[in-house]
Amino acid sequence: MVRVISQETFEDIVKENMEEFEMSREEAVREAKEQFEQQGVNLTNIVISEKGSHEVLDALNKLQPSSSIQEKVENLQLIADKCKDDLAQRVLATNNGAYSFLTRFAGKSEDLVVRKESLKCLAVVMDTNPDHLESQGISLLKESLEEDDLKIHALDWLLVCCVRHEGNRQNIVNSGLLDSTSIIAKSGSRDHLLRVKRVWMALVQDDDIRVPFGKAHDHARDIVENHEALSILTNSLTQFAQDKELLCLTLSALASLAVRNEYCQEIVDGGGLKFIHDILLNHRSEAELVTRSLVLLKVLAGNDNVKSDIAKGGGIPLIMASIEDHMQRPVTVDNGFQAIAAICLRQPENSAQVLESDGAQLIITAQSRHPENRRVQAACASAIRNIVCRDKGLGAQFIDLGVEDLLNLALLKHGDKVGDTLKSALRDLDLKVELKERWTGAKPPGLED
Repeated sequence: MVRVISQETFEDIVKENMEEFEMSREEAVREAKEQFEQQGVNLTNIVISEKGSHEVLDALNKLQPSSSIQEKVENLQLIADKCKDDLAQRVLATNNGAYSFLTRFAGKSEDLVVRKESLKCLAVVMDTNPDHLESQGISLLKESLEEDDLKIHALDWLLVCCVRHEGNRQNIVNSGLLDSTSIIAKSGSRDHLLRVKRVWMALVQDDDIRVPFGKAHDHARDIVENHEALSILTNSLTQFAQDKELLCLTLSALASLAVRNEYCQEIVDGGGLKFIHDILLNHRSEAELVTRSLVLLKVLAGNDNVKSDIAKGGGIPLIMASIEDHMQRPVTVDNGFQAIAAICLRQPENSAQVLESDGAQLIITAQSRHPENRRVQAACASAIRNIVCRDKGLGAQFIDLGVEDLLNLALLKHGDKVGDTLKSALRDLDLKVELKERWTGAKPPGLED
């Protein structure tokens, strides 16, 4: 069990070290830190510095309605600066009323400069620390998103409230804030669009370990069906065709939102597949852009009609060429073969096309180059399984190239994580594999009738 202490407890020990052992502040802090670590105390949320926790708390205490605009801005900037790279400072700030202070100073009654700095500060203080958001904060977000001068800062704050926090995500969606994001995405600048895409992606994650079942799928449906997200995103592919950062984000956002068969088809009908083919053909040296394109291809290939469209449009040779170009980059190889596996599932014609593009040799090369990478080994095995499962004759090329030894080596190294995938590839190649029969329907010995 992890042991924790409060900031006050830590400060008391520092004070005790200084008074009883006549240590300097620096020595006392170091001694307290070592003392608690030896006791197994987790100090992640404790401010450990020579100056202690006083700077942030002093700045919070100076945030008074009667203060001048300059004083408010200076203290807000100080809080943001101290909290930017220090989770302990952020927790300390919110535990001492920072959320209430900052939402008050971000309201309409304050000067515009103060409101901007307050929203910036909220985004910093609540980064990985978003538990304090409540109805008043959501109302403030909605108001701020409607003001041109505050939109960017409000979107930054909105994003940190969504990350790994399912409760906030559901409250944000239920409050109608998605209406504001779609309006901004349609009419806003490049920077606005960039932030809206990040928010949409955060809303459709299922990454809050405190919640057994999230509503990522429901949120994706809402964003797509009620807020025209797919048309906005596919249009931005051509509108910002030369903006690499925005393109990468758009491809990832499309992959996050394409959670239904009809959404995949809508992206293709909107020109998304043609654009991906263009990236793989004309921007092969852009590793990140290529990788995001492969991720989206894998998602789109969940639709059987899209599988055929990819193959008919020359997508398979383009994928194989992309993998070969970036063979030293495991993440690209992994996503490339995941895309191949998806395209070949229940599609023997596509599988034959992969082998015509020297796919067997490419898969064997990837297995040989990345023996320690579990994800690459699993992706290669999935691709092999889907290629040969409908046509056993396609397995001969893999066997001739020595795939059995490579799969067994991967099974030895990664069997505890991806053993079933590796074994299924061996099984569908008609190679020797040890399969466990977990239950036969028979009663255990001693429990027979």
